Amino acid sequence: MSHLLSRSLHLHVGTRTVRGVLRPAWSRNKVLARSRHVFGPSTLDLDLSIAKDAPEESYSDAVEAVVSELDAEASTRMAHLKVVLSDSRVHYDIATGDYRNASDRQLQAIAMSCVTEVLGESAVTQIVRWQLQPDRHHLLISSIGTQDVETLVQTATRLQLQLNSLQTEFCTQWNLHAGDLPDGTGVFSAASAGHVMAVYVLRGSIVALTFGPISHVEDESNSGNLTFPIDERVDRLLASIGCDAEANSTFLLVASDNSPISVASRWTVVRPTENSV
Repeated sequence: MSHLLSRSLHLHVGTRTVRGVLRPAWSRNKVLARSRHVFGPSTLDLDLSIAKDAPEESYSDAVEAVVSELDAEASTRMAHLKVVLSDSRVHYDIATGDYRNASDRQLQAIAMSCVTEVLGESAVTQIVRWQLQPDRHHLLISSIGTQDVETLVQTATRLQLQLNSLQTEFCTQWNLHAGDLPDGTGVFSAASAGHVMAVYVLRGSIVALTFGPISHVEDESNSGNLTFPIDERVDRLLASIGCDAEANSTFLLVASDNSPISVASRWTVVRPTENSV
């Protein structure tokens, strides 16, 4: 195998940060080079307050800066590129119904309708994907901005990289850790850069979800008890589907960066390895 084709470049694109790690393809642990760059808001950002004191560097500029730094240490030309998008850049939804006889075309139409209902006219700028759950009664839906995908594809082409995969943070962690849920039932969460995606799983099927920003600092309530933002969000999720939080024995959280995260003692927390992106 060619030396240039024996490397994999892993990029993590967050809300305002791009992180990159270059590895030899034959090792998941060995790191050849590492880089990180912060980028500023785009013209599509709805929260204009983030523009204050934000860096001027764009999303694509940050990707190129990361790749350039990695390339300076070890050639990235024609490396296999794997990208993980932070869940803060993704919209999720779940539809419930009897989908046992539904065609792929019908499921795509349902998914698109759900995204349009929430995002309105901006849904036309989204790439919508879905996954029918094993119970065939729940449709997990995700949508990613077309701009995000086009930027990555164009940048990869310009930098002579092979874009092999593009996944969301939640899907990446789900594929790695979902098997840790006993009997396929419990709460599974992925948190990164101040954002959490949490789902309730019943016998291997995702049946409910919640996602959004979280605070890393716990607040003290009037009763003197500490409250944790992730726990509050998950408790509301469980209550919305009539599930007793006290009766649920499995709470698994994958915290995919080293940001401090506060949760109740009921959680099993999985942290990234030293060599992760």
